[in-house]
Amino acid sequence: MIAVVGGLIAALAWGCSTILASRAARQIGPESTLGWVGIGGAVVITPVALIYGIKPGTEWIDWALVLVGAVGSVVGLRFTYKALSQGKVGVVVAITSTEGAIAAIIAFLFGATFGITAALGILLATVGVAAVGLGRHTSDSAEAVRDNRAAGVNASVAAGIFGASLFVSGDVAIRVGPPWVVMGARWLGILTMALPQLARGRFSAARPAVYFGLIAGVLESTGFLGFLWGAEVNVGIAAVVATQYATIATLISWVVLGERLSRVQLAGIAAVITGVIVLSVSGTA
Repeated sequence: MIAVVGGLIAALAWGCSTILASRAARQIGPESTLGWVGIGGAVVITPVALIYGIKPGTEWIDWALVLVGAVGSVVGLRFTYKALSQGKVGVVVAITSTEGAIAAIIAFLFGATFGITAALGILLATVGVAAVGLGRHTSDSAEAVRDNRAAGVNASVAAGIFGASLFVSGDVAIRVGPPWVVMGARWLGILTMALPQLARGRFSAARPAVYFGLIAGVLESTGFLGFLWGAEVNVGIAAVVATQYATIATLISWVVLGERLSRVQLAGIAAVITGVIVLSVSGTA
């Protein structure tokens, strides 16, 4: 039950965070959004990391890998927020949610093995991404179609970067502690996005985007803490439930933002979600 609740906390927090970040990115741009998300997230995760403490036996290479993972997270979010500022939320989250599948593919290229079930999950996710990216709703204008295609490209780049970051930081998170990995990404966002823009006078504080960005950062880190809580009991169940953030974000974008997706795109999202679930389950079998 704890694994389900922890995963649900993550899914709800990440789904709502995505919606808020998309609103902020459309108003103040991806760079300022990333800066405010970093600030909001740092407020939550920094005390947690300090309380967690530094594990004995960690080496400089571990912290170097934390930095590499943080760079991947910041760059991936930069592309994600760019995509959210261009196209529909449903299109973006369906593509970025494949980061776990991409991490699995990278692991396979480096010698890892997985069975037919995992391969089926990756295939479903891949086909689903293609359907989401290439599909169009009948009410979409030619400009909207171009924007969604551009968003799909940026979301695909983000998913690739996130996947590589997951591959690099997965093991090191066990050695140094997951809170440090998350905190590294949040503070790197502040140092590389917020502070340089502030120095150049380009760090936007326009409202309500600032509030959206700060709350999105708080929700991101809160979702991560919920996932960790659930993962302590059963990481597989927590991961499967947490991946439903894409479904939640899509539903909110449909009900609140009035976004419409074609049947092909909806089928693609269903394929992506199914593929990610299958891949998560196969990893715990």
